[in-house]
Amino acid sequence: MPTEQPSRPALTNDVGSESGNDPARALQVRADLVTSIYSHIPRSSLGVLAGALTVTWGMWGQVNHVALLTWLGIIGCILIWRLFLYRAFPKPSPALERVAFWERHWTLSTAVHGTVWGSSAYFMYVPGSPEYQALLLVSLFAISTAAVPLIVRHLPSLYAFVLSVLVPIIVRLAFEGDAARVALAMVSSLVMYGIFLFGAELNRTIIESVRRRYENLDLIEQLKHQTAQAETARREADHANLMKTRFLAAASHDLRQPMHALGLFSDSLRRRINDPHKRALADRICQSAEAIEQTFDALLDISRLDAGIVQPRSDSFAIQPLLDRVLTDCAGEAEAKSIRLKMRPTRLAACSDAILVERILRNLVNNAIRYTDRGGVLVACRLQGPQVCVEIWDTGIGIPVEKQNRIFDEFYQAAERDRREGLGLGLAIVRRLTRLLNVDIVVRSSLGRGSVFKFGLPRSEGVPPAPIATGTRSARTPPAVADAIVLVIDDEAQVREAMAEALRSWGLRPITARSLQCALERLPECERYPDAIVSDFRLGEDHNGIDAVERIRHELGFPIPAMIVTGDTAPSSLRVIQASGLRCLPKPVTADRLLQELTNLLACEPTGSAKNMPSSRG
Repeated sequence: MPTEQPSRPALTNDVGSESGNDPARALQVRADLVTSIYSHIPRSSLGVLAGALTVTWGMWGQVNHVALLTWLGIIGCILIWRLFLYRAFPKPSPALERVAFWERHWTLSTAVHGTVWGSSAYFMYVPGSPEYQALLLVSLFAISTAAVPLIVRHLPSLYAFVLSVLVPIIVRLAFEGDAARVALAMVSSLVMYGIFLFGAELNRTIIESVRRRYENLDLIEQLKHQTAQAETARREADHANLMKTRFLAAASHDLRQPMHALGLFSDSLRRRINDPHKRALADRICQSAEAIEQTFDALLDISRLDAGIVQPRSDSFAIQPLLDRVLTDCAGEAEAKSIRLKMRPTRLAACSDAILVERILRNLVNNAIRYTDRGGVLVACRLQGPQVCVEIWDTGIGIPVEKQNRIFDEFYQAAERDRREGLGLGLAIVRRLTRLLNVDIVVRSSLGRGSVFKFGLPRSEGVPPAPIATGTRSARTPPAVADAIVLVIDDEAQVREAMAEALRSWGLRPITARSLQCALERLPECERYPDAIVSDFRLGEDHNGIDAVERIRHELGFPIPAMIVTGDTAPSSLRVIQASGLRCLPKPVTADRLLQELTNLLACEPTGSAKNMPSSRG
């Protein structure tokens, strides 16, 4: 068994030039090629044995039998040697530093093998017999070309074998002397040269194929590594986003609580001031609180749309009443800026979700007024094929072309404006709503000359139904709600105090509690069933406002009207509240809006809610 001797790898092939300037890759390719050569030894040995037996049989009648059998025995010994090398070859492949060692052994065995075949040109050559000479020549060329596909993987082996097999017969033919054999020797030399050219080209192709395969494997590994890195980065980003969401939700909730109390305290203070100058200051404070509520409402709209809890309904509706409401609500802001707010009356009807369409239109009109300092805003509708095209024109500052794709992003404003005019959420809400309704919105603008926003709605040919409920605020003058008992549940002391103060200023009777258990303990103080329950969503003690409402209703055996007033805007919480069927107001909520909602809630109070509290409950 041959012993592997440490040797410095030497490029005995042209692998290095074909494999770039990376010596390690060149050795890797050589190792692959030499492994391929050794793996084919058993099958190639069978072919060599078959060829040797055929030549021996063909020459049996013309050549000395002892010489033939000796030659055949030597061939057999060489095949045994090769099988011994095959068994000794390390599986699956040799170490890179042993590649040259195995290349030398293969080259040596190939040269010896070729020399044995080449010796037949001397003792198998039959003078004066062109037939046997042709048989010998064909046999030698056959064994040479048959070996090319295997030994071409190592060019030195190819050269050693082909030269050892063919040069002796070419020399023998050339020294015969006659013109025919000299010509045959020259042709044979050209064929041998052709074998070398073909072998070199095939060798380059094989090496390139192997090198590309390794490169592809490297690329696959790199891709796997990059994919793993990307997956790790995605998980880290998801975790960071989750942490950010939790932080923002907690921060939002904690910020909404005092802002909600501030708004209610401001309204209570305003109601107690009679001095006109002080009352004007209190009015400004209440207006600021209302602006904060509008900002938080916009954030809540974003949360609701992202949470997927807003589901559109498609109905036919007249567009004109919708335009009337929007322009009436926006007229005050336009008048304050001394700009004209106009609309073109229309008899058209559309088929979509009227409430969401009104919200889109309201945001677009508000945005147009906000960015228009002179001139006016025009709202118009016109038919465009099967659609009703709603257009909002303004003579405002315009939007640069490079910014028109960004104006629908959250918190982005195309121009530097006073942040008290908004946070840049109106158009972000518009984009979400139009996508929800499967509506395309188009903007065209000229810097310094104004803008136009357009969106199309499916036209309705039917008679529009009765005026729709839009969810906008109704008249602020409440009905008589004096002496109504309202149970307020909130875990924040400031909020409870502010709610109680506001309710008392409206002539209602508040009963406050910080938790569900506290509310149950204070029920006897009501003396009769509460007229309404106003609860926060987060109450602690593993309870929420929905649990509190359901428990109190169960304890009293009566469906007390209730609503949730919360600063929790997490999508999961919003979905839970929506599923409960309870009315939900986001904190901070202005005093006027809270009073209006309470008025509506008390107006829906079931008959018999004024029953006295059963004594057993005390």
